Amino acid sequence: MSNARRWLRFSVPVLVTVGALVFLFATIDFGEAVARVDSRVALLLLPTILIYGVGSLVLEALSLNRLFRGAARGLDVWTCARIKAASYPLSLLHYAIGAAGLSFLLRRRGGMALSEAAGAVLLIAFLDLGLLLVLTAVGAGLLATRAPVVRAGLAVGMAVGLTVGFAFLRTRLPVGPLEWVRELEIFRTVREASTAMLWQVGALRLLFVMLFMALGVAAMAAFGIPVPLGDLVVNMAAVALVAALPIAIAGLGTGQVAFVYLFRHWSDPETLLACSLTLSAALLVMRVGLGIAFAREYAREAMVAVREAEAEAEA
Repeated sequence: MSNARRWLRFSVPVLVTVGALVFLFATIDFGEAVARVDSRVALLLLPTILIYGVGSLVLEALSLNRLFRGAARGLDVWTCARIKAASYPLSLLHYAIGAAGLSFLLRRRGGMALSEAAGAVLLIAFLDLGLLLVLTAVGAGLLATRAPVVRAGLAVGMAVGLTVGFAFLRTRLPVGPLEWVRELEIFRTVREASTAMLWQVGALRLLFVMLFMALGVAAMAAFGIPVPLGDLVVNMAAVALVAALPIAIAGLGTGQVAFVYLFRHWSDPETLLACSLTLSAALLVMRVGLGIAFAREYAREAMVAVREAEAEAEA
């Protein structure tokens, strides 16, 4: 990768985040937003964040454990939890970097090919996106307002496209000139995973996505924002999709812009900004803390890699 491309890769998310936050602070009274965060909000929201943090990490660990149960060295649930937690800070910087770091640790600890580890990470991402879109479509059936119908329609279209793509990767029928795409090594986990495994991991990922939705419900309740369930599901899914785009640091800035815009019918901009920033800040602190606590996972694997390289050189 050239220096210019590397510079763009790391600078664009910073610029987008700063630009989005500057826009928000120029159009919304930041002081008023901060004033909305009181002791009552903290009392209601902090326990919820802790429950979400523990619950989401457990579900992540169980998902990885199920996918890698047959790994050469075996990956128990506790090891999977440590690996996932160690990758959190990298994911906050850039989703692709976090996925690469997670794949590296899975390869090292599980004794598998890097493509196999990356394929499993990709499969989980596919499932999360698909389930998020499905919940959006379900939420559209409960809508109290008509404004999000277009977004729900787009979500349904994306869900159908994702389903077709998934079926394409798993079908045993010949697909002509596209066969080389399906045969790429990174898609091997998607191609070869048993149906039973997919149902099991899919159920875990559904709980993961629903836990995120429950976090949204708790945040709205903490700030007294009365959003109907259907609208909340559709709009929270849209916020999650925007925040997941690798164009900002951990979705900071872009997620707030989307949140304030999508929920504008139910509260004032200051309250919405306070809710979104508080939620993002709490999640950032929690994940950075977990990442620091388990950062030694990377250090340990780096030292093992160095020792292996030295042994190969001596041989």
